[in-house]
Formats: sequence, structure tokens, C-alpha cells
Amino acid sequence: MTLNEMKKSLQTVPLSVPLAVLGVGTGVSVLLKNSRLHTVCGAGWLVLSALHTWQHGGKLKKDLQKGMNKVGIMDFINIPKSRIDMFIRTVEVAAYIPGRVRLYSRALVGNEENCKKVLAYLRSYAELSEVEVNSVTGSILIKYTPQLLHTNKELTQVENYIKTHVRR
Repeated sequence: MTLNEMKKSLQTVPLSVPLAVLGVGTGVSVLLKNSRLHTVCGAGWLVLSALHTWQHGGKLKKDLQKGMNKVGIMDFINIPKSRIDMFIRTVEVAAYIPGRVRLYSRALVGNEENCKKVLAYLRSYAELSEVEVNSVTGSILIKYTPQLLHTNKELTQVENYIKTHVRR
């Protein structure tokens, strides 16, 4: 028997029953306080689980890829996806209603230079109709038309983040 033939036959061996038996055996060994049986059943279960994963590796890989494409890996691990997304995560979301957002940032209080940078950056988005920054309070007021904002995927994701992080 060649190596490829052995691989092919291993891929078709049903492992659900032996896995179930070893899983039950591991549980029973704990109840019986038999560490040797527990070790044997646990090791067997580990080996068969690894083999079972290998058998279905192709399907597992496809399923993971499909899931990651559907959800998006960045959404899955919740890492900022853009400069605006990163910026929004550094401020406090004080109020949100569709079309109007108020944010606060301590980094803006008394810092005219930062205020100018934030104002210029936010005004670079044509989808935002009005942006005001107050250096006395550290407040940022953003007004927009929701339908227009939703033409920009990046800003739509930021709005979704804001919805879930607004202070109540």
C-alpha cells in the first residue's frame, strides 16, 4: 500500500463513534478517580480529534474562509479599519441620533492645534455636512444626512460603531 493510498483510506475512516467512546471514557475516568484510564482516554481522544480535524481540514478551511469573508476579519477581531475608525475610538460618544453626533475628547481641551487638525480632517469628508470643534469643552459636533453618509462604506461602519458606544 502506497503512502497516498494510506492517506486516502485514513480520510474515509469514520471517527465519530470512537471519539464519543473516548469522550465518555474520559468523563467516567474522572468519576472513578482513575488517573491512568483518564490519561489513556484523554490521549486517545486527542489523537482521534487531531485526525478528525485533518480529515475535514479542507472543509474546515473553506468554512473558516467563508465565515471570515462574510464577517470580515477586521470586524471579527474588532481592529480599527481606517484612520477615521481609529479616531472615533479615541473619543467619547456623548450623543447620537441619525444625522447628528456629539463627541468629546480631552486631547482637544485647550489645544487649538489639535482642534484645527480634527476639524480639517473631518471636513475632508464630503458626506459630513457640518463639523464644529470647541477647544474649551473638547466637543465635536458632526451633522450629516444619513442617506448621503451611507454612500460611504467607511463612514457607515463608523456610524455603526458610534451607535453601539454612545453614552446613555
